[in-house]
Amino acid sequence: MKKILAIDDQAEIINIVADFLEDIYEVYPAKTTAKAFSLLHSTKFDLILLDIRLPGMNGIEFLEYMKRQIWYENTPVIFMSSESDFRTVAQAINLGANGYIKKPIEKDVLLNKIKTVIGV
Repeated sequence: MKKILAIDDQAEIINIVADFLEDIYEVYPAKTTAKAFSLLHSTKFDLILLDIRLPGMNGIEFLEYMKRQIWYENTPVIFMSSESDFRTVAQAINLGANGYIKKPIEKDVLLNKIKTVIGV
C-alpha cells in the first residue's frame, strides 16, 4: 500500500483526508512541519499532501527545504489549501509541486489528483 504524508494544522482536514483515502492508501498525519520532518526521516513516502498556511515554517518554505534534500527531493507534493491567490499557487507549482487542491477538499478531486501523480 502506498504511503501518503498529510500535513495540515487542522485536525479535521487530516481526518477528512484520511477518511477519503484509508481504503487505498496508508495515511500518516502531521499537524506541524516538525512532526512531518520526523516522519520523513523514518518513513519513505510516495506522496505528500501539504497545506500552505502552517504555523512556523509554511508549506512553501517546507517544499523549498524538501527540494534541497537529496533523500526526498523527488517525493511528489500536492498542495491542499484555501489559499487562492494566483501568485501563491504559481509559486508552489514553480517550486516543483505536482498539483494544487482547493479547500474544502472534495473526495473525487483528491483521488483523481493523487492517481494522476502516483497511481493507485
